[in-house]
Amino acid sequence: MAKIADKRLHTQARRRFQLLAGRSSELASLATWADDIREDRPETASWHYINIPEHADALHLKIDCPTGDCVTLKAREFLGVLRLGLRDKEQRLEGLRFLVHLMGDLHQPLHAGLESDRGGNDTKIEFRGKKTNLHKFWDSDLLDENISDEDAFAAQLLSEISLRDENDWSKGHLTDWTWESRQLALEAVYGPLPAGKHKTIDDAYSRKAWEITKEQLKKAGVRLAVVMNEMWGY
Repeated sequence: MAKIADKRLHTQARRRFQLLAGRSSELASLATWADDIREDRPETASWHYINIPEHADALHLKIDCPTGDCVTLKAREFLGVLRLGLRDKEQRLEGLRFLVHLMGDLHQPLHAGLESDRGGNDTKIEFRGKKTNLHKFWDSDLLDENISDEDAFAAQLLSEISLRDENDWSKGHLTDWTWESRQLALEAVYGPLPAGKHKTIDDAYSRKAWEITKEQLKKAGVRLAVVMNEMWGY
């Protein structure tokens, strides 16, 4: 995702990014930091997802995120930190690290999944004889199974993004993209699951999940570049 965004930064946005992160820095080098520090900073755990009532018909942030400690409002907060430039350099760099990561989280459907199963963490599944949980399957298992070379994979995704895709995906903003992920969670993640407590995922489900994951990674990359270009463009 970050590698896609990096290729779409405008000249001024890239200059501002490198002034903050270092001249030779790339967005991908910042992407895992927010996960790496979670153990030392447990107060940030809730920033990676949002809980939305099961039968909600829209996103209502005053209800769904009353304290502001969710992925959508934290991403908005860090955009403000970077746009206004009022904090010191280290605070702004931290804001950028969080923003890059949270834009990826926002596009993983189960980060807007059901509160009742903690975004799939409590839904146990089995795939090809291996037991895991639904969140981990979508969050990392699919990536581990399908990607052997991250640079080649990023180049492939970049080559698949059309001008029409870019125009369509650039519409809306954080709340729209969060609700999009929520709908995907209901329709494409939970919807096709087999009934019953023991859920065995078949290859058809896995193939469809991988296609959705690839598209979400492309969307996240395009949209991260959009918000950074808007934030730092002239």
